[in-house]
Amino acid sequence: MSRIERTKFLLWSRPIFRTCEIISNHVARLFESNRSLTKVGKQLAELNRKRMAYQRVLNRIGASHGHVCMDCKGKCCGGARERDAFTDRVLQHPETPHRRGRRKSGNMAAYDVAADRVKSNNEVMEAPCVPGFCPELTTKGCRIPYDLRPIQCTAYFCNATINALSDKECRTGSKALIGLMKIQIATAVLALKSRWHKA
Repeated sequence: MSRIERTKFLLWSRPIFRTCEIISNHVARLFESNRSLTKVGKQLAELNRKRMAYQRVLNRIGASHGHVCMDCKGKCCGGARERDAFTDRVLQHPETPHRRGRRKSGNMAAYDVAADRVKSNNEVMEAPCVPGFCPELTTKGCRIPYDLRPIQCTAYFCNATINALSDKECRTGSKALIGLMKIQIATAVLALKSRWHKA
């Protein structure tokens, strides 16, 4: 396996993605005026459709390293900081009343838009939560379907998971991460344009 492909994927997944996510999230929130993103629901729906598709790609890649996550027992899901961001919420639920940068309590957007789908996995929903970790993490896995999870949760790959990937998976994952970053940037741009949108 190529160290170059692994290093590229690591850079996309961690420092580059995280920087883009923080900046785009706060820029979108600050650019929005008087909940103006609620007026551009069709554009947000298209961006959200693309977001879900990229996250499905990352889920397929992630299936090859499930054993690594099982050994780790979800350390990357530690703490309340792993909650949905403004961008996650407005993409899935433009009318959300939660307009802050990151929400540390309450239900994620997935519960607002796909409650039946979230709650249909009885085994995970009924499993006990893992103390000290994200409230969505249970002893049977995450309650939120992969394509509805916060973008940062699906974009994060640790060294151990990346080492379990093939070169092709790393290249495919890098493309999906770039696509997700473009969606976050597009959401920030749309927030600015929505200030002058005529309903």
